[in-house]
Amino acid sequence: MAYRMIFMKVIVLTIILFPSAVMAAGLSNSLVGYWPLDGNGKDQSGNGNDATLETGAKWVPDGWINGAMEVDGNGGHAVVDSGFELVTTEITVAARVNGWRTIHWSGVVVGRSDTTFWMGIADNETLTYVWNNNSGQTWGWKGAPAFPQDKWSLIAIAISADKATSYVYDRDSGNLDSADNEIPHLEQTVVNLKFGWDDCCGARYFKGIIDEVMIFDRTLSADEITDLAAGGLPVESRGKLTTTWAALK
Repeated sequence: MAYRMIFMKVIVLTIILFPSAVMAAGLSNSLVGYWPLDGNGKDQSGNGNDATLETGAKWVPDGWINGAMEVDGNGGHAVVDSGFELVTTEITVAARVNGWRTIHWSGVVVGRSDTTFWMGIADNETLTYVWNNNSGQTWGWKGAPAFPQDKWSLIAIAISADKATSYVYDRDSGNLDSADNEIPHLEQTVVNLKFGWDDCCGARYFKGIIDEVMIFDRTLSADEITDLAAGGLPVESRGKLTTTWAALK
């Protein structure tokens, strides 16, 4: 009888945990950049593209998950190693943030080049993006969710061939807001990454805390974004045998 009870418990646990394990594997396999920003800029994806703080940025202990990076809105930002390069049609970029713009078009995660990627605060105070070789159909899109001012949120831009989705997850309410920009999206290259600054046009600095910057080489679903926001990121780094689960505060 005891053996039967143990067997049943194993079956129940397997049923409960299997979807989480599948989600974890899917996220880990598509993760191409992961910067927890826990007192250092190490890229925990296993790709070795570490980030370096520039003047006006500092490490702080009170992030959403462990430590984080704080930027002063007056020069503070982080620069990712030049080895990061992603050629793709599909991408998801996410970060946990608590702060606000200094001026319109303040950047949170930006990769300026001939084919720019940009995620930040638009002139109508929404979470928008740049793609399609700096197309006005992307940065000029006015339908994105409002960017949360000075409150913890997970923000994400998920791009596919036929649309892009802007996501804002509010930590206090647990609500996920989203909107789609239904236009074709081209293949392009993401390089020259910076956190907390759009180096296009002077002082487009973000002011506040940035935590857990993540880049995936595919389009995450709304359910995956919610799981990521509420449950943390399971990371199976290349070359490692163990899986580390981010511990939420």
